[in-house]
Amino acid sequence: MDIVKIAMIGLAGVMLALMLRQQKSEYALYISLAAAVLILVFSAGRLAAVMETIQKIEAYIRIDSAMVKILVKMIGITYVAEFATGICRDAGFGALGNQIEMFARLSLMAVSVPVLLALLETVEGLFGA
Repeated sequence: MDIVKIAMIGLAGVMLALMLRQQKSEYALYISLAAAVLILVFSAGRLAAVMETIQKIEAYIRIDSAMVKILVKMIGITYVAEFATGICRDAGFGALGNQIEMFARLSLMAVSVPVLLALLETVEGLFGA
């Protein structure tokens, strides 16, 4: 039940940050940042299981490995951007968080171009344009 551990880390970080916010607001930010990084480290451990599952799916349906790499990149971009945006917003820098989100969206579009091209080639092959 790792989710219970992660939830407890998050809740403990929030409670400590709330208690410290009254006296030293910068310490509250550091506590919440430390809890977020700790949860990120635990989350990175789950990445191996996800990669194994993706490799099994790739073996079953014979997907081009380049497409799988693109999918993993897209998941990584999304996760890192969400993490960084959340920290920026918690620190009171919402505009910076918005810029990170914008860059992440553009990065996702750039990474997904080969998938779009492969789709268009498939459609062209089906209909014989």
